[in-house]
Formats: sequence, C-alpha cells, structure tokens
Amino acid sequence: MDETLLSINLNAFILRYFKDVSSMLADIGRRSRGGTMARLGTILVDLNANRRSGTDNRTNLEFYQEEVERRCGICLSDPLIYEAFTYYDREVLPHKNDDMINAKAMPGAHAALQAVQDTGLRCALFTNPSFPQGAIECRMGWGELTDAPFELVTHMGNTTRCKPDATYYLEQLQVMGLEPHEVLMVGNDPKRDFPSPACGIQTAYVGQGKPSRATWRGTMEDFARDFNAVVEAFYEHQIADELS
Repeated sequence: MDETLLSINLNAFILRYFKDVSSMLADIGRRSRGGTMARLGTILVDLNANRRSGTDNRTNLEFYQEEVERRCGICLSDPLIYEAFTYYDREVLPHKNDDMINAKAMPGAHAALQAVQDTGLRCALFTNPSFPQGAIECRMGWGELTDAPFELVTHMGNTTRCKPDATYYLEQLQVMGLEPHEVLMVGNDPKRDFPSPACGIQTAYVGQGKPSRATWRGTMEDFARDFNAVVEAFYEHQIADELS
C-alpha cells in the first residue's frame, strides 16, 4: 500500500517477501534459487511497469500466475501450491515484522480515517496491487487497519493494472460507482499516486517534496488536523476544473 497509513521500511519488506517467495518457488520447482529469483524479478518488473497489451484484461494475479508458469515452469494455480503461498501470507508473513521492516501505523493515520468517517465520506484503500490479498491484509494488520472502514481494498486479485496507470484507478472507481471528479486520492508517492495520464482524480499529497499537481500538501497528521481545509481545497479545484 502507499505508505500514507503504514510506516514501513518498504525496501526491507519487498526484499524479505521477494526472497521468501523465490525460495519457495525454487524448492517447489526443484530449480536453482538464483535463477528462480532472476525470473521472478523480471516478472514483477513487467507487472509493475504494466508491460502488456491494452486489450489484456487479465487480473494482476492471473498475469503473475501465468508468467510464473511460463517462465519458471510452476503452476501457482494448482490447489496445493496455491495453498502453500496463501499459508505463507496468512501464517508466516505476519511474524516477519522485525526491526528492519519496522512496520507500524503512520502518525496521524487513524485520526485521518476517523475524520473521513465522521464526515460521512466513503473511503477505499488503493494499494499498489503487486501483492496478493493475504500480503496486503498482513500489512494492514501491522498498521492496525484490519477493522478500518474501507469500502474496497485493492490487491493482485481484483485489479488489471498497477499504479500509476489511469486504468488502475478508473476500474476501481467503476466498481464503486464513482466518477473521477468525485474522488480525492491521498498518497505519498510523487510518481505512482498521480494517475497517468491524468484522468480527473485529485491527489492530496502527504509525502516528501511539493509536486505541482497536488491539490493539498502536508503530513498525514496535518491532513487529520486540517481535514476541513483539505475538503475546501478539493472543492476549489473541482470548481476551477469545471470553469476551465
């Protein structure tokens, strides 16, 4: 997920997850760990870069599974193999939150969610969906977000593209019955949390730097404390867009 709600050493988490999954694939397929890691790395790079045709409507999970079978010779959809990886996400990964990963709730995250909930606005968690549902739920648990009022949480299984592709955002809004101009994205990644190409979604930015496209900028604690100002900025931009 974008680290707006979860403070985490993302590089440490990705490395740990990637190494564990690569090792499991190598053991299952009786292949070298180095070669399996290289192939899996290429698959994940292609997934995140959205390297497929515009008519490819496979979910990210289907793309991942089929590419692993094609390049590594391992059928992840086999029930026994699938259960091994879901077991890892559900039972093993939650215990990997060590001093290196150091995942916990972002300061201001729970207050921000409460502010949204108190206003009666709808809320969804638009993660970067290059992880399966179990891994996303694990990270939500680390941030004490399991019971958060999310109407929708994205993951590999319910998306067909990754950020910042506008298709990723638009297909989720269609599920929710929303139009782009009705939505405020809250993100901290200056590249991934602004849809490309622009599609009418505004972004409140809580990361480092000052991207010019941001509707509002500040910390997550600022977002929670000054939520009314965030809402006002959203409507000001919405009106300006309608008049332009």
